[in-house]
Amino acid sequence: MGQSRCREAAGFTMLEALVAIVVLAFGVLGVANLLIKSFRFAQQSSYDVVALQLANDIADRMRANYAQINAGAFDNFDTQLGIPQISDAANLYMTPCTDTQANCGVMSAAFDIAEWSRRVASSLPNGRAVICRDANTFTPGAGYEWNCNAVAGATGSLKDTPLVVKIGWLSRFNDDGDTGTPDGNKVNNSAGVQIVVVVMPGVAN
Repeated sequence: MGQSRCREAAGFTMLEALVAIVVLAFGVLGVANLLIKSFRFAQQSSYDVVALQLANDIADRMRANYAQINAGAFDNFDTQLGIPQISDAANLYMTPCTDTQANCGVMSAAFDIAEWSRRVASSLPNGRAVICRDANTFTPGAGYEWNCNAVAGATGSLKDTPLVVKIGWLSRFNDDGDTGTPDGNKVNNSAGVQIVVVVMPGVAN
């Protein structure tokens, strides 16, 4: 009789241990999922910061080269069409410009675009950047779009349209059924991952 009770108690203890292991396993899986999401949030946040820094960097470079803004040197640029290549002679890190101010401005614009494009490609996953004059960067229903629409304003010039920088990349959060890649006309990501910085307001530039 005593042995029977001991066996029953031993079996019940093993069942409790198995239940405890199952509960612990679910708890560990929950923590692991939380850690993965936390890592994604941290990584996405870092991309936001990097993209904003890149957008502000090229915006400041363009503002410093005002003559080339008016000449249209920065209009209608898209990294998706290819990253510009520059020679050592045109690389201002290696060869300082000693030409006239106007010619140095042209060289500086080309160098800034090429150097900045490589940084976008190397800093953001599937990164894409567009610099253009756009009157409708955001439209209700369509959201932010890559397409640019320059329109003549009060002065009758396309320079009345704001000059903007758009940056998009592969989102770490993709829950609306899209591919998450910044291709086509719209930045396809559920988190609204796009940085838009206005370089010039477009009025009386």
